[in-house]
Amino acid sequence: MGDFPVESAETDSMFTQPPRCSWSPQSWTKMPYVAQAVEYSDPMALYEVCNTIASLPPLVNPAKIEIARSYFAAAAQGRAFIVQGGDCAESFNDVRPHIIHQKVRLLQEQSRMLAQCLNLPVITVGRIAGQYAKPRSNPWEVLPDGTKIHAFRGHNVNGPSLGERRPDPHRLLLGYFHSRATLDLMKEGQLPATPPTPGPSTPGIDEMLSGKPIDSFDGPQGAIFTSHEALHLPFESAVTHGRYNTSASFVWIGERTRQLNGGHVEYVRGLRNPIGVKIGPTMDGSTLVELLNILCPNPGNDDNIGRITIITRFGADNVEKVLPSLIRAVKETGHRPVWMCDPCHGNTQTTTCGVKTRHVDRILKELTRTWQTHYENESILGGLHLEQTGEFVTECLDGTKQGSSERGLALNYRSLCDPRLSHFQALNVVNSFADFVSKQQGEKEG
Repeated sequence: MGDFPVESAETDSMFTQPPRCSWSPQSWTKMPYVAQAVEYSDPMALYEVCNTIASLPPLVNPAKIEIARSYFAAAAQGRAFIVQGGDCAESFNDVRPHIIHQKVRLLQEQSRMLAQCLNLPVITVGRIAGQYAKPRSNPWEVLPDGTKIHAFRGHNVNGPSLGERRPDPHRLLLGYFHSRATLDLMKEGQLPATPPTPGPSTPGIDEMLSGKPIDSFDGPQGAIFTSHEALHLPFESAVTHGRYNTSASFVWIGERTRQLNGGHVEYVRGLRNPIGVKIGPTMDGSTLVELLNILCPNPGNDDNIGRITIITRFGADNVEKVLPSLIRAVKETGHRPVWMCDPCHGNTQTTTCGVKTRHVDRILKELTRTWQTHYENESILGGLHLEQTGEFVTECLDGTKQGSSERGLALNYRSLCDPRLSHFQALNVVNSFADFVSKQQGEKEG
């Protein structure tokens, strides 16, 4: 599998495109920069673990990945809408039937809300069954006594307690099996599919639009595709068979890993999976176009409609300042991506007590402003991306009695990383967004 390079100091050259060789699941190891690399004390142990993972059965069938790809193409054309949600960082300890079923039911209820209000088929995607690694602004943490230890990087890498901080490659195997268990629990928790109706004989978007499910797990009614950030490249390449990352249907790279000369861009560019890339308020049109050209070099090919999902995370006050120029730049190139809004990350704040939180009103404000900006620029918002849980946690502020004060956050704050919307808050955001869109569309038609 080759040596795994580590990241170097960031420079302006990290955003320039280097010459590219033929792609393979390990070609990222030849790139000059690999962000968020994990330092293991025993690289040979990592190598052996990844070889073991590569020999295990796929978590997701490539046929399902192709189905997801056709559905994302529909969202890029305005013929469907995507709702994606789940934990900021999944916990191995939360792979329990009642917790997984709560997450599944929340996503299904959100899908029903959106389908009714938007009058569109809704593609349901969970940040689930693999979101076990997280990027960090600093790979190290300094304790009050001056001791330097590894930062917590997610259960695939290390543990949150001080005694578990040394990265352990064997956790990647635990991640694989916890993902497998989660997928099995998801099947148990999903609603029965709608009875088949006459439709085309081959699976694809036409079946989704006609209401004909492919089967009880893969059909549009109640089905959930899985996703996670393609962050830990040794693991991601180990679960890649041919051009399919078989650990999820949809994978994305983040704001911290989208460097043009970086290993993450190199890795995802060769996948058949739908690919997402998160962009923040510092993104400019020329860099975005260059990134799209790397990830999707033949935008005129109909097979590439919706291949890339641009996930915007600007912050509520930056949408109208940043988004219009990006929409125009993409339009001029002929690229046909899915535009998705992540209204959570850009609206994170730290309380006076040092607790990270988000305010529901700010999340909804970014989401509605993003939809409106797309409409005004003759573009389509094709999806939303929320960090949420089916549990009744107190991690985000919402103006209610329990969620109106910093003190209330301490009641049930359980996130391993960033604050998540609770079950009630997540439903409220989706319902309020759907009502906003319905009202806007009604006024325009009237």
